[in-house]
Amino acid sequence: MNQVHPQRYRTTTWERARVAHLRGRPDFARHLRGIARPMQISYQRLMQAYNGEPVGVECRERERDAWAFVVPEMSGSGRWRIQRFDLDGFVGHMCFDTLAIAVENMLQEGYRILDAGALDRVAATNRWAKGIKRAAVVQRCQEGLITYAQMLDELRRMQEEATAGS
Repeated sequence: MNQVHPQRYRTTTWERARVAHLRGRPDFARHLRGIARPMQISYQRLMQAYNGEPVGVECRERERDAWAFVVPEMSGSGRWRIQRFDLDGFVGHMCFDTLAIAVENMLQEGYRILDAGALDRVAATNRWAKGIKRAAVVQRCQEGLITYAQMLDELRRMQEEATAGS
């Protein structure tokens, strides 16, 4: 009877650490493997759980309420995007050439705790709604539709209304 072995997924960091002993200093190679091991374990678990395609799967940072997930870049360029968000809305993104590299970078940034469904949970909160409204005001300023002073006034008014309502 043939035993099925799980697919091995390896980060580029782990691959470099695995062969570091070939360049000398075995003690330093062990040190590098020790540093790379936690991320390699997270990467293997995530990739294996989703058959090498953890597209849209949210992962949380251990130290704070912040999440990220990897999706195809919206431009249709064939690249992959790490999309980050926190309790107040979307907070940034970065693009990479491959899904594997994007996932590796997301884990390297510290988003290692699988938290599927986080975006739906967080986006259903009042805090998220307020954060999105603030982001829309900032976006209007960035597009040149309002001045910086107008943006600050609108954000101040929003804060005053929120404080009065609590």
